[in-house]
Amino acid sequence: MKKTLLFAAWFVSQGAIVHAAPDPAPLYRQHCVACHGVDRLGGLGPALLPQNLERLKKPEALAVITAGRPATQMQGFKDKLKADEIQALADFIYTPPAVTPQWGEPEIRASRYEAVKPGSLPDKPSFSADPLNLFVVVEAGDHHVTILDGDKFEPIHRFPSRFALHGGPKFTPDGRYVFFASRDGWISKFDIYNLKVVAEIRAGINTRNIAVSGDGQWVMAANYLPQTLVLLKAADLSLERIIPVVNEAGKGSRVSA
Repeated sequence: MKKTLLFAAWFVSQGAIVHAAPDPAPLYRQHCVACHGVDRLGGLGPALLPQNLERLKKPEALAVITAGRPATQMQGFKDKLKADEIQALADFIYTPPAVTPQWGEPEIRASRYEAVKPGSLPDKPSFSADPLNLFVVVEAGDHHVTILDGDKFEPIHRFPSRFALHGGPKFTPDGRYVFFASRDGWISKFDIYNLKVVAEIRAGINTRNIAVSGDGQWVMAANYLPQTLVLLKAADLSLERIIPVVNEAGKGSRVSA
């Protein structure tokens, strides 16, 4: 017994105390909840779940938490947090939550935002360029979209997008509207004639792609999480139907394209 106590005293005297790793939960609540949500489902900032961070490697996430992300509201925390606390936060956001988050009809309907009522804006382009010869450039690096004159290759309009647009822009047959899907489930409808985002809705937690029907009346979102297809009315992005993606045995499957 004496030998054990003597060894313990020597171990402490050498400064070899093993410190417990920081608890990331209170760190997240203090520094991250305001932008990324209590359940890590996103808000002003993107969702911080493993499925949503597949394209962001952990070393890159460490760099973002440390130094921030230029041209966004994401500030760096190198002056507020220690290195091991930043590491704990990075490990935390790449760890699946204990309870799988839900995103069903109530959440989808509550998320819809309609900036402009259908039919209330002019039916002619607000610019002189040919509306059928435009480039829609998705700037993935700083989360903006630029509308370019296809004849002159000059910018007509540039606007901030949702985080990590994915799957490419999708157009209505007449070329007036373009729809975007973000990695964390936001579907945005942009009026090219009036250069305005007219409606948005969050169709899922992790969305992989969208499609627009041939008649321009419907938008379908394919989700990785939850495992659903979501049918929206193209006119105002209101929810029409949620289709669970399951086989005959009732086993779900994520939709990847």
